[in-house]
Amino acid sequence: MRTAGVFITLAVFALLPIAGTAQPTITIYTDDGSYATSDTIEVSLSAKNFDEAMSVAVYIGLLGPDGDIYTLQFEGWSDWIEPWIPEIWVPCPFNMNRTAYWWFDVPCLMPPIVDEALYHFVAGLTRSGTFEFVCDISYAPFEVRYGPPTDCYVDAEDGDDSNDGSEGAPWRTITHALGAVTGTESDPVTIHVAAGTYAASTNGETFPLNMESWVSLSGEDRDTTILDAEDTAYHVIYCNNVSDFAIENLTITGGNATGGTFSDQQGGGIYCYWSSFTITNNTISGNSADWGGGIGCEGSSPTISNNTITGNSGANYGGGICCHWSSPIITKNTITANSARIFGGGGIYGAASSPTISNNTITGNVGKTYGGGIYCGKGSPTITNNTITGNSAKEYGGGVFCDRTSPTITNNTISGNSASHGGGIHGGHNSSPTITNCIIGGNGDDLDDCEATYCCIEDNDSGTGNIHYDPMFVEGPFGDHYLHPDSLCIDAGSQSTEEAGLSDRTTQADSTPDTGTVDMGYHYPIP
Repeated sequence: MRTAGVFITLAVFALLPIAGTAQPTITIYTDDGSYATSDTIEVSLSAKNFDEAMSVAVYIGLLGPDGDIYTLQFEGWSDWIEPWIPEIWVPCPFNMNRTAYWWFDVPCLMPPIVDEALYHFVAGLTRSGTFEFVCDISYAPFEVRYGPPTDCYVDAEDGDDSNDGSEGAPWRTITHALGAVTGTESDPVTIHVAAGTYAASTNGETFPLNMESWVSLSGEDRDTTILDAEDTAYHVIYCNNVSDFAIENLTITGGNATGGTFSDQQGGGIYCYWSSFTITNNTISGNSADWGGGIGCEGSSPTISNNTITGNSGANYGGGICCHWSSPIITKNTITANSARIFGGGGIYGAASSPTISNNTITGNVGKTYGGGIYCGKGSPTITNNTITGNSAKEYGGGVFCDRTSPTITNNTISGNSASHGGGIHGGHNSSPTITNCIIGGNGDDLDDCEATYCCIEDNDSGTGNIHYDPMFVEGPFGDHYLHPDSLCIDAGSQSTEEAGLSDRTTQADSTPDTGTVDMGYHYPIP
């Protein structure tokens, strides 16, 4: 990410007219035409002499808009007019092609450049020990202009909204920062949020925080940077037709999206409306909504990764995450202890959506009637390589419930879930789930109204490649569902490990990568 400050645009370098073709020449160049403050300028020289051999002094300078000149020395820039090389013998003939000599960070290793104005690099030759120029001076004009800051800072305790938002003078509220900056595709902005609690009662924060495209929120640490709407706003964060930014390293709590219009009923923690961005490495907890207590997605395709989504409540659907007409990527999250109090989808609810749900831990969620862990309604969800355990629904699909949909459910461990019908997976209404390479057991009624192949099922559900043995779970580095080396689930799947996309993961407590025929069940990351 580029830092705040000046941008530098350099024109094409031109040598002033030379009096005669035999006259010695020196020409200065740079490598590009546009620079920001974190960029580096490469400066090159060329020189020729077809006149007479002579001893010369070489000057390289920077000419400011006010007429001040700085000359380059081997130890840096000087406000004294001194040669870069005081004496060097130049033979005749001499011809040095364009050669890179210096690399300057802008403006760190250059004299102060603070005004929007025209500057010049200059190069010239004099006879040694004199100011008698032996050639015309080469000028390299460049224009300085200011652009929007690409990094700014907020501090709930030590900031002030009258500051400039720099690291040394941060703003106090995120609301002010979002209104003060503008990101673009070429110059995205990151708002760095210091540790602290951001709430109306602490720093005067207002909610929801309305996100803009190309403007990211990045907390110092998810455990110490807390955004708390204190149940006074429908959403903690609101994303309306925006894209290309990240929400990261935050605790997001206290959103209450109940009542009001339909959009006011979704996404207590984060509401995504026709938006595409990244939600990563956050704790999203203690939020409520009619639809999607933690995160609500409507017509959106966010990437939701590496978050802990816990203790959120959806009055109707989707305690943790609710999706309508959306295609989110939901990966590497811990989704736990969320609830849908009236209908279903305690952990994740999807309607007319095609989420990709992979590599998550989905545990201890409650769907009142349908889908304790996951509710799939219409669409074509992909549910791959998750642990779906300890979830419950009163009626249908303790682990997964399907409603008029054809999800792909593969390489999951689905155990310890409960429901009156289909404690593990319930096929639901007019659905045709494809269930392969899973371990499904300890759910009471493991499968109802659906079939599986190449799965280890505690119940005696028939199907090609199914086995009915104890999977022999053992504890390992990241959980309790590794396979004992003698487990019959090893090398018992329907395809190769490479085809399953799991060759970089393991089912073994010793972290041996899966190879050959894919093992059944969840595959852990290799430490």
